[in-house]
Amino acid sequence: MKLTLMLLTIFLIGCTSFDQPIDSNQSVACQEDAKVCPDGSMVVRVGPNCEFEPCPNYKIKCTEEQKNAEYCITLEQPVCGWFNENIKCIKYPCAQTFSNNCFACMDENVESWTPNECPT
Repeated sequence: MKLTLMLLTIFLIGCTSFDQPIDSNQSVACQEDAKVCPDGSMVVRVGPNCEFEPCPNYKIKCTEEQKNAEYCITLEQPVCGWFNENIKCIKYPCAQTFSNNCFACMDENVESWTPNECPT
């Protein structure tokens, strides 16, 4: 009886393939971990291979026109203003949150900005 049960188990395991290609319509459950990108944002794993999404590379450089603006409209769209090499930071991020990109670029120490508040 035990021998029959053991042979049946081996047969069932042998008939199951773990190397089948993933069907594009099939859901994939990836690990729920995240990677911290250099700008402080986080990306997660996505299917079908459960690789991390690419880190965003969207720092927007302040233009001369923005740097020399005389005034900004009061608009609440927080941005993270990233400091230039004149500012030496002790900890990451080397940046400050501003109410919008206009105010960020008017600051003489800001070189570029990214949408949303600075990472903590």
